[in-house]
Amino acid sequence: MRKKYWHKWVLIIGIGLVLSCGDIPTCVDTETNRVKIDFLDANGNAADIFLIKLKAIGNEDGFPEYDDDTLSSISLSLNPAASVTTFIFEQTTGTDTLGLSYAVVAKLISPECGLDAAFDNMDTTFTSFNKLIILESTIHEDILTNIEIIL
Repeated sequence: MRKKYWHKWVLIIGIGLVLSCGDIPTCVDTETNRVKIDFLDANGNAADIFLIKLKAIGNEDGFPEYDDDTLSSISLSLNPAASVTTFIFEQTTGTDTLGLSYAVVAKLISPECGLDAAFDNMDTTFTSFNKLIILESTIHEDILTNIEIIL
Protein backbone atom coordinates (compact mmCIF):
# COMPACT_ATOMS: atom_id res chain seq x y z
CA MET A 1 0.00 0.00 0.00
CA ARG A 2 2.90 2.35 0.71
CA LYS A 3 4.36 1.95 -2.76
CA LYS A 4 1.04 2.95 -4.25
CA TYR A 5 1.19 6.56 -2.96
CA TRP A 6 4.88 7.43 -3.27
CA HIS A 7 4.47 8.42 -6.97
CA LYS A 8 1.83 10.98 -6.01
CA TRP A 9 4.08 12.48 -3.31
CA VAL A 10 6.99 12.78 -5.74
CA LEU A 11 4.68 14.51 -8.22
CA ILE A 12 3.37 16.95 -5.59
CA ILE A 13 6.87 17.78 -4.33
CA GLY A 14 8.12 18.23 -7.91
CA ILE A 15 5.29 20.64 -8.77
CA GLY A 16 5.95 22.55 -5.54
CA LEU A 17 9.64 22.93 -6.41
CA VAL A 18 8.88 24.18 -9.91
CA LEU A 19 6.34 26.72 -8.66
CA SER A 20 8.69 27.99 -5.95
CA CYS A 21 11.29 28.90 -8.59
CA GLY A 22 9.00 31.71 -9.74
CA ASP A 23 9.94 33.69 -6.62
CA ILE A 24 13.62 33.96 -7.58
CA PRO A 25 14.32 37.58 -8.63
CA THR A 26 15.77 38.25 -12.03
CA CYS A 27 18.78 40.50 -11.59
CA VAL A 28 19.04 41.75 -15.16
CA ASP A 29 21.29 44.78 -15.35
CA THR A 30 20.56 47.08 -18.28
CA GLU A 31 22.82 49.87 -17.06
CA THR A 32 26.19 50.46 -18.67
CA ASN A 33 29.06 52.92 -18.35
CA ARG A 34 29.72 52.97 -22.09
CA VAL A 35 28.84 56.09 -24.06
CA LYS A 36 28.20 55.31 -27.73
CA ILE A 37 29.62 57.68 -30.34
CA ASP A 38 29.07 57.71 -34.11
CA PHE A 39 31.31 59.63 -36.51
CA LEU A 40 29.52 61.19 -39.48
CA ASP A 41 30.48 63.24 -42.52
CA ALA A 42 28.78 66.56 -43.41
CA ASN A 43 26.02 64.67 -45.27
CA GLY A 44 25.12 62.54 -42.22
CA ASN A 45 26.74 59.35 -43.52
CA ALA A 46 29.04 57.16 -41.44
CA ALA A 47 32.63 58.40 -41.65
CA ASP A 48 35.78 56.51 -40.71
CA ILE A 49 38.48 57.93 -38.51
CA PHE A 50 41.92 56.41 -38.12
CA LEU A 51 42.99 56.36 -34.49
CA ILE A 52 46.70 56.27 -33.87
CA LYS A 53 45.96 56.17 -30.14
CA LEU A 54 43.05 56.84 -27.80
CA LYS A 55 43.60 57.82 -24.17
CA ALA A 56 41.16 58.31 -21.32
CA ILE A 57 42.03 60.79 -18.60
CA GLY A 58 40.10 59.94 -15.46
CA ASN A 59 39.50 56.32 -16.47
CA GLU A 60 42.90 54.79 -17.14
CA ASP A 61 42.20 51.54 -15.26
CA GLY A 62 40.59 48.94 -17.47
CA PHE A 63 40.33 51.23 -20.50
CA PRO A 64 40.66 49.21 -23.72
CA GLU A 65 43.51 50.06 -26.03
CA TYR A 66 42.68 51.52 -29.41
CA ASP A 67 45.88 51.65 -31.40
CA ASP A 68 45.98 51.97 -35.18
CA ASP A 69 42.26 51.31 -35.59
CA THR A 70 39.89 52.55 -38.30
CA LEU A 71 36.34 52.95 -37.08
CA SER A 72 33.10 54.85 -37.65
CA SER A 73 31.65 54.30 -34.17
CA ILE A 74 33.05 53.64 -30.73
CA SER A 75 31.87 52.89 -27.19
CA LEU A 76 33.87 54.67 -24.51
CA SER A 77 33.88 53.73 -20.83
CA LEU A 78 33.00 56.38 -18.28
CA ASN A 79 34.52 56.26 -14.81
CA PRO A 80 31.84 55.50 -12.17
CA ALA A 81 34.11 56.90 -9.44
CA ALA A 82 34.31 60.35 -11.10
CA SER A 83 31.95 62.88 -12.64
CA VAL A 84 34.17 63.76 -15.63
CA THR A 85 36.12 61.67 -18.12
CA THR A 86 38.24 63.19 -20.90
CA PHE A 87 39.18 61.33 -24.06
CA ILE A 88 42.11 62.23 -26.30
CA PHE A 89 41.84 61.03 -29.90
CA GLU A 90 45.23 60.98 -31.64
CA GLN A 91 44.55 60.74 -35.38
CA THR A 92 46.56 61.14 -38.56
CA THR A 93 44.78 64.48 -39.09
CA GLY A 94 45.61 65.81 -35.59
CA THR A 95 44.54 65.44 -31.99
CA ASP A 96 41.01 66.00 -30.73
CA THR A 97 39.74 66.09 -27.17
CA LEU A 98 36.33 65.24 -25.78
CA GLY A 99 35.50 65.93 -22.14
CA LEU A 100 32.27 64.46 -20.80
CA SER A 101 30.58 65.25 -17.50
CA TYR A 102 27.84 63.07 -16.03
CA ALA A 103 26.00 62.21 -12.86
CA VAL A 104 26.44 58.77 -11.33
CA VAL A 105 23.26 57.72 -9.54
CA ALA A 106 22.75 54.61 -7.45
CA LYS A 107 19.80 52.75 -8.92
CA LEU A 108 17.95 49.95 -7.14
CA ILE A 109 17.52 46.92 -9.40
CA SER A 110 15.41 45.10 -6.78
CA PRO A 111 15.66 44.54 -3.00
CA GLU A 112 17.14 41.10 -3.63
CA CYS A 113 19.62 42.23 -6.29
CA GLY A 114 20.81 45.48 -4.74
CA LEU A 115 22.10 48.71 -6.25
CA ASP A 116 23.79 49.49 -9.54
CA ALA A 117 25.41 52.64 -10.92
CA ALA A 118 23.39 54.53 -13.52
CA PHE A 119 24.82 57.38 -15.64
CA ASP A 120 22.65 60.38 -16.39
CA ASN A 121 22.80 64.06 -17.43
CA MET A 122 25.81 63.58 -19.70
CA ASP A 123 27.15 66.80 -21.22
CA THR A 124 30.37 68.03 -22.79
CA THR A 125 32.82 70.00 -20.69
CA PHE A 126 35.14 70.56 -23.64
CA THR A 127 35.56 69.38 -27.21
CA SER A 128 37.88 70.26 -30.05
CA PHE A 129 35.70 68.49 -32.61
CA ASN A 130 34.03 70.91 -35.03
CA LYS A 131 30.48 69.77 -34.40
CA LEU A 132 29.06 67.47 -31.76
CA ILE A 133 25.41 66.57 -31.12
CA ILE A 134 24.23 64.85 -27.93
CA LEU A 135 21.29 62.67 -28.94
CA GLU A 136 20.75 61.03 -25.55
CA SER A 137 22.19 62.23 -22.24
CA THR A 138 21.31 59.02 -20.38
CA ILE A 139 23.78 56.16 -20.70
CA HIS A 140 21.85 52.92 -21.12
CA GLU A 141 22.46 49.59 -22.80
CA ASP A 142 19.41 49.93 -25.09
CA ILE A 143 20.51 53.27 -26.58
CA LEU A 144 22.16 52.93 -29.98
CA THR A 145 23.90 56.33 -30.13
CA ASN A 146 24.51 58.91 -27.41
CA ILE A 147 26.68 61.33 -29.40
CA GLU A 148 27.17 62.13 -33.08
CA ILE A 149 30.42 63.80 -34.07
CA ILE A 150 30.35 65.51 -37.45
CA LEU A 151 33.80 65.48 -39.05
